[in-house]
Amino acid sequence: MKTTPLAILVCVLALCLQASARAGLYDDANKDIKTGDIANQDYWFTKFDMMMLDLALQQHQPEGRIGLELASTINRLKDLTKAYPNHEDLKKWLARAEEINAKIDPNAQRGTPFNAGCPWDEANFAQLWVNFNYSKMLLDAKDYEKAYTMLTNVMQNYDIMLKPDRMKDYPADLRTWVTDHKAEADKMMVLAKDKTRR
Repeated sequence: MKTTPLAILVCVLALCLQASARAGLYDDANKDIKTGDIANQDYWFTKFDMMMLDLALQQHQPEGRIGLELASTINRLKDLTKAYPNHEDLKKWLARAEEINAKIDPNAQRGTPFNAGCPWDEANFAQLWVNFNYSKMLLDAKDYEKAYTMLTNVMQNYDIMLKPDRMKDYPADLRTWVTDHKAEADKMMVLAKDKTRR
């Protein structure tokens, strides 16, 4: 009997659907996580978003732009709460993000940018903050290869963020966070390089 390309495709799709319907080997362990930080990059990007949401509201940043940022935050939070259904912070963050999003004028201009004092959509700052914190957890878990990859990104972003006047409009606490954590990031990179023999 001749096997057609269509028949092969149908079999592959059926196997994929069957695999996605099954729970992962360690999925149940996620249900036990109720509090605290999670060694998951999406978690750290979401924690960053919630920190920036507070800052944006405090600064009265353009509501349309807040809504634009919250769209991806809410989607990520929905995925995270499925993966970690008992995590209290994730549930609170999702409720808060949806509450704020519901108050945003649907006609507010999404294209109006944040002013320079709110680095929510500044990729270099976001990646630095997220990957620094994620790397710490990866090193604690002895996942040195992934930590090295994340720290490479951290170092690249430090080169950008520490340029003169790069953060001149940032709130003082954010500027201080970046400068105060550079020495620790250097030590983390030394450890990651040593453990991965680079």
